[in-house]
Amino acid sequence: MDGDITGALNFFSHTIDGSPPWMDGNPKLGWLSSNFAQTPVRITIHDLRGKENIIDLETNGFEILKYDGDIHDEFNDNSETQQHYYEEITSVLKKRLGASRVIIYNHITRYRGPPRPADQCDLSHRNPVFYPHVDYDPPAAHFKVKQMLGEEVATRVMQKRCQIINVWRPLGPNPIMNTPLTICDYRSLDLDNDLHVSEIRNSLVTIALYIISHNSQDAQKWYYLSNMRSNEMFVFKIFDSKSDVAQFGAHTAFINESVLSTNIQQCSIEVRCLVLYD
Repeated sequence: MDGDITGALNFFSHTIDGSPPWMDGNPKLGWLSSNFAQTPVRITIHDLRGKENIIDLETNGFEILKYDGDIHDEFNDNSETQQHYYEEITSVLKKRLGASRVIIYNHITRYRGPPRPADQCDLSHRNPVFYPHVDYDPPAAHFKVKQMLGEEVATRVMQKRCQIINVWRPLGPNPIMNTPLTICDYRSLDLDNDLHVSEIRNSLVTIALYIISHNSQDAQKWYYLSNMRSNEMFVFKIFDSKSDVAQFGAHTAFINESVLSTNIQQCSIEVRCLVLYD
């Protein structure tokens, strides 16, 4: 059934030991351990179907665009198809944002029907994440830019506007029904009370992201697009150095309780992009 629905989102509640939040990460198994508890909160998730134009990237932190390209099925890593898809998304973002340079630095395919066994997951093939979050906090975003460009170039480009953008869309012939993506209107977040920095610990590098708590039943506004197909895509911010616009789109997968359990294959692809301006 289309339209606004009620769903449970797993919000940050509190840390168990009283110290700042942290989690240990594993790309195959998900987060193996953390020092915090989550609380499922039932909220209204508003359907943007037929109202796609009421949101935009600068105001809300995300928007919906049409995908007019020809990549509609899963592709192999480091293939010609991957290169072609990266070129398509680069062109879309340059045109839409007026950016001078777009660097796509990774992609992830997520399996949104039956979950994929852990031994079939890796850095670019994963199951959905079921808690509201933002992929980087600002120091982590700065670290990512320096990691990609080197200290000298990063320092220079960050004197101008710099963004990290996620472009998310379904892949394959089936719409996303079981576990859609929902994104929060940036304006509806209480930035002082809803955002919590969580350290991510792994063997390579320690960075941090934002996890989200829910402190008022009617304040946060969450949106999804019902029966989203491969010719539609969410574009949402992870980071923006410009201070007077929406900074990010907090997001999560959720279980659509209005859909009967199905074993139909459903998957999505997301690409993370560094966007630079002259």
